Amino acid sequence: MRTVLGVSVGSATARATALDFADDSVCSASVARSFDASDQVSAALELLRSMSAVQNVDPADAVLAVPDDPAGRGRNSAYSIHRSERFGVVSELGAQLRFLRGSGQLDGLRTVAVCDIGASGTTVSIADPVTGRVYCSQRTTAFGGNVCDEAVRNYLLSTYGADELISSTALDSVTVAVGYAREQLSSLRVAEVPGPFVGGPVRLWRSSFDDIVERSVRLVEDWTASVIVEAPHAVNGLVMVGGCAHLPLLRRMFRRDLRLPVLVPSMPESLTAHGAALLASDDARSRSRRSLVAVKTITPAHVFENSSYEPVPRHRSA
Repeated sequence: MRTVLGVSVGSATARATALDFADDSVCSASVARSFDASDQVSAALELLRSMSAVQNVDPADAVLAVPDDPAGRGRNSAYSIHRSERFGVVSELGAQLRFLRGSGQLDGLRTVAVCDIGASGTTVSIADPVTGRVYCSQRTTAFGGNVCDEAVRNYLLSTYGADELISSTALDSVTVAVGYAREQLSSLRVAEVPGPFVGGPVRLWRSSFDDIVERSVRLVEDWTASVIVEAPHAVNGLVMVGGCAHLPLLRRMFRRDLRLPVLVPSMPESLTAHGAALLASDDARSRSRRSLVAVKTITPAHVFENSSYEPVPRHRSA
């Protein structure tokens, strides 16, 4: 069985998806978490190496989706794959568009806005999903998972924190715990956050979380609206991707105020790796195609003009 592989690079996680080349079905998926931003690329490369070994993936059939400079996205198609000896490299936007287009979620939309809300910031790109042409792309660090986590952490520490228990190690642990709680609150009403608090772990309710981050959500909503309004082409729909696309408050406010169809895939944080694998599959198919050879008329070496054999008489059955 031939397998293709896609890997995405995130500021906190690296994700990988392996597909069966025959029908693009998922063979395997994996996640590597790295909370040190300086390790994000090395973590993704190690995940690519290990998954390639386990799934027996040829280097030509592996694609790494990377965050690139939004200002340079208009130079080439988002679907362009740049080749190295060990794997192909594609813009994370191209991988996202490929997954969304392949799943049919962009049918009928000529121009889409992809709002990628990750841990380190938010990027909005206006693109043609068919050709991969990027009309404009902008990024802000005013909102993202880290901004939410820091605001919630500071609130919890100022409200419930015990000064004698707070240290740099404790602060890091609380930040990680708040990040997990944020993910849980996308589907639950309450999450428990351990930390240096008076009385032990604190219950964080979704309503409290929304109150803490609402101002930041309004800021990123206004910023997103301005990018869409100033785009050189009319936008037909907006797609929310990235880990923070799970936030119910963010979804609700975008759908209420942007006056556009707002789409949120079921797993917005993992579709980049899946899209990279689909691009690897597309590239493998294009490389396997060969032009048809024209059929030439073959002239016999010798033509018998006069046969020396007598014709055989036909017989009727009795």
